[in-house]
Amino acid sequence: MFQNKRILLVEAHPDDLVWGCGGTIAKLKDKNQFMSVTFTSCNEDPLNEGIGQENIKALNLLGVKTIRQNGLPRRTLSLQAQEVRDALYKIKMEYNPEVVFCTSLSDLHQDHSVIAECSKTIFRDSATILAYPILRSLGDFRPACFVALSEKEMKLKLKALGTFKTQYRRRYFKKKIIISEAIYYGTQINTKYAEAFEVLRWLM
Repeated sequence: MFQNKRILLVEAHPDDLVWGCGGTIAKLKDKNQFMSVTFTSCNEDPLNEGIGQENIKALNLLGVKTIRQNGLPRRTLSLQAQEVRDALYKIKMEYNPEVVFCTSLSDLHQDHSVIAECSKTIFRDSATILAYPILRSLGDFRPACFVALSEKEMKLKLKALGTFKTQYRRRYFKKKIIISEAIYYGTQINTKYAEAFEVLRWLM
């Protein structure tokens, strides 16, 4: 799919990336350079204590070593959109990504939609931008790009998700739901597992 590319992974909350596109990261990890940026810490909820370190461990498992954490409060990114844009612009100048993964513009979570808008604004003229789904806040998600996942890549995604001990209590964080989503998208391209993306920008 991509080779020898500088890829930027953008998420609002720790765990968005692993959940939304962890299999694709696993597929691309040996042939590309990665940087990730997480904008909120989710520390307002004491039950999330340690999620930032869990996210680092999960992304490391997937081959992502350059990780930035901004630590903004969750659910208020709409009030800090300029700060998000400034941070992304700085990354653009320093890292110059050729491919950007972010959340969907149609996502119903206010933080996710802000991340999508800011990513599209900053990288509209310089990078291919692909939006991944977050199942529990999925809006009018219309994928046009599908990535087939092997058994090995799917297992690595599940292993990475397994580092999020703080999230096991959540109904939507169950292994069978993650697998069902991959099967659903895989069915659409006649393969066992897949991840799907909206194409916000495609630069050749």
